[in-house]
Amino acid sequence: MTDVLVGQSYHLRFDPKLWDGMQPYPPLGSLYAAAAVRERGFTVAFHDAMLADGVSEWRAAVDRARPRYAVLFEDN
Repeated sequence: MTDVLVGQSYHLRFDPKLWDGMQPYPPLGSLYAAAAVRERGFTVAFHDAMLADGVSEWRAAVDRARPRYAVLFEDN
């Protein structure tokens, strides 16, 4: 079992302007948060929603990781 599942909440598919230009970007804030949690000794799984087909992929990530805690990181 994973201690913490960290996911970022931005879906490129739901942003028509950036989707048309296919301008994805790395979820740095979420990655920093996951690294900070991992440095403190927790096992961490990560879900990058950037290119996900929809929000149902978050549920699948939770089902796979079975975390004690799930964190959605919003970097806006």
